Amino acid sequence: MKRIKIIGIVAVLALVAAACSSGDGDETAPTGTTGGETAATGSSGTLSEFGETTDADPALVEKALGPVEPSDEASWNIILASIARATQDLDQATIDTAMECFNNQECDTGTGGEIVMGYADGGGDTVNVWRAVSHMEAILQALTYDEIGTIVSTEANFGGPTFDPTIAENDIRFLINRGVDFIVGYPDIGVGLKEEVLEAEAAGIPYIPFSAGYVGLPGTEGALTPGEDYLTVVGENLCELGESFAGILNTGVGTGEVAILGGTPNNALSLGWQQCAIPALAGGVKLVNPPPNKNTTTGDTFWSDGAIPGVFQALLTTNPDIRGYAYEYSDGMNTGLQEYEGLGIPVKNLTLALRTDEQTLFCDWVDRAEPTYNIFYSAGGNFQSRVGVTAGMMNIAGAPIPAEIVVPHVMRQVTAADCNPSRVNPYVSGTSLVPDSVLSLMFAS
Repeated sequence: MKRIKIIGIVAVLALVAAACSSGDGDETAPTGTTGGETAATGSSGTLSEFGETTDADPALVEKALGPVEPSDEASWNIILASIARATQDLDQATIDTAMECFNNQECDTGTGGEIVMGYADGGGDTVNVWRAVSHMEAILQALTYDEIGTIVSTEANFGGPTFDPTIAENDIRFLINRGVDFIVGYPDIGVGLKEEVLEAEAAGIPYIPFSAGYVGLPGTEGALTPGEDYLTVVGENLCELGESFAGILNTGVGTGEVAILGGTPNNALSLGWQQCAIPALAGGVKLVNPPPNKNTTTGDTFWSDGAIPGVFQALLTTNPDIRGYAYEYSDGMNTGLQEYEGLGIPVKNLTLALRTDEQTLFCDWVDRAEPTYNIFYSAGGNFQSRVGVTAGMMNIAGAPIPAEIVVPHVMRQVTAADCNPSRVNPYVSGTSLVPDSVLSLMFAS
């Protein structure tokens, strides 16, 4: 099934040319209280006083993250607690509730809980599959908490055809006025949400972005400070991620031209890793699209099919000998590679350093069977929205929450085993914890 197409913004994206995972059919996902066993039963370990357990299934930990080394203890315990809630079998009632919440701005979880969770995406379910799956991850996580009785979701769709930032701003204000108890989301406009996030915090509503969605990258003008101005941010150490990307290109390319791609202009995720990847490139590796300055992103694609072809056409028309790319979004890379054929450029002598793991690209790689073309990736990161939900609930329970919940990463080389042609949806990251039973309903059309 083709990915969800962006609605209403193709024109502007073409002019300016997501971020950026289900598994292999595992039915391991959280059970809510609408007919299934509650995931929080048997709370144990360091976080038991806050109703959590760190006894996560090691297989699920590796599925979500790969063979990583744990991050700092405070971060790692919250990550384990989040994944521990993704180990229950879903019953049909919970699946029905999850789909109701996915398809409606507001839903009743059926628990009678008093807590209202807000979800605010600067893109939305119709932007790309990654966004939709991350939204569902958060919903499924919320359904493991009896205390959450209502979920309210908003999506800015990048501000519509005119890229109007006030839409994302008004989404946060809507959630404030609705009286949610905490907000999980991704701030595509970064520091543009500064005032609204401060308003939420002043109203006693913690804001928790995932996927390294800082409200302005620390050190840049106007950036808010996680742990002070908003509760926390969930995501990788972006500098280490960027250095990992650079290391892959240095080794795989050796000497030659490379390009760097990102998502929405100046979002913290892209800016954070690009700032560290660029200076880490070896002397023989030439970046063909350097940013205007160190606080500006380059290769902005909006993580959207509307912009990606134009970005690749512009790069390849002037630089047909590009030998490597760094990018957060594997399926976006797959879209870009289709431009090679139209320009008559062979996909050879190419090294890709990527974050997510959509199998569209991986199966395309298998089909090409080109020995000089290699892909390295980290993880899809969809489950990070679950971490945001658990951090919000732990905060309500009185737990100390670190200013940054650091998600460890490791780079892995793609092999033929990474392509599973029987997937429910090939555009879903293989590292997602959403089960096929739910994915099949999400992408039924």
